[in-house]
Amino acid sequence: MTNQRNTGPYLNSNRIRAILLIASSIGWIPILPAQSHDRHYEVDEENAPKDESSDLSGHAAGIAMEEASAALEGMTDHSHGTRIELDRQDMHDFGIRIAQAGGGAIWDELTLPGEIRINETAVAHVGPRFDGIVTSIHRRLGEFVQAGDLLAEMESNETLRPFKLEASISGTIVQFHITQGESLDAGEYAYVIANTETVWADLKVYQRDLPKVRKDQRVRISAGHQFPTVEGQIAYLGPVVDEATRTGLARVVLPNPHGLFRAGLFITGRISLEEFHAPVVVPTTALHEVDGRQVVYAEVGKGEEFEARTVDLGRRDTLRAEIRHGLDPGENYIVEGGFFLKADSQKQEFGQGHAH
Repeated sequence: MTNQRNTGPYLNSNRIRAILLIASSIGWIPILPAQSHDRHYEVDEENAPKDESSDLSGHAAGIAMEEASAALEGMTDHSHGTRIELDRQDMHDFGIRIAQAGGGAIWDELTLPGEIRINETAVAHVGPRFDGIVTSIHRRLGEFVQAGDLLAEMESNETLRPFKLEASISGTIVQFHITQGESLDAGEYAYVIANTETVWADLKVYQRDLPKVRKDQRVRISAGHQFPTVEGQIAYLGPVVDEATRTGLARVVLPNPHGLFRAGLFITGRISLEEFHAPVVVPTTALHEVDGRQVVYAEVGKGEEFEARTVDLGRRDTLRAEIRHGLDPGENYIVEGGFFLKADSQKQEFGQGHAH
């Protein structure tokens, strides 16, 4: 095709902003800031056009969607293979990131259910050394305490002398068994303090999978889209199989500096079993389904022009996929942000489905 740059349909900034208005007004996608990647573009933030679409809500969102649909009206759909031109401002505004195709590793994974538990090696029980009466309470359930903080004051039953209960470790009070004027026996637990900077991710290993699981294997832990995916290693394998569930135990010790992973949270663990290398591997964020086919938006021409390439996938895991055909080593492609190009090609169906 000759002179395609001048005659073919392109995705310009007005068009892509119209798509963004529709998508954001109905809550289909969040508006995410651009992030750095293999290639990023610096722009003049002070003089850059401001995108106010993320402030739309209610009636205003409906109006914006109608205006956006009108902006798209009459524009020609992109056929697969048609070149799409984006300028640097568009790439920055919409978080479009570019990477160069190359080799990588795909992992054969074992997916297991599990649960977050308190790290029992980082738990302290605090109680009186002498029988006594509680005279005052200074700390209660849910409070964070530092080692040495005063928790409560008591009076000995035998000598009538006052004494203190102090925190033996830093952490959160997760159990509280004390009331004003209560009589406590020596050794009885008044407080349980847990340091939650690390937690246990306990995975259930089905009987058929027990031979595949070993200590120190890499594991990715996920608790859903609202939580970050974190990586760890199997630190402990239970020596017995639970009689009720017929499952074994694989434990990962996870860092938890912000307290996101709380005891009782259900999780999914993906254990990496075997590594495979392939000449072209892309993140799954680069893949888009169009008319039942998987496509990647590859850079063509003199740069900043892209086309939808149908790709043949090989092995894949939860983060990466092997490309057997359709993208060659060394070619640049959109690793994140391709949604906007896909949305433009599907604007007719999108607009009809949500227009007011």
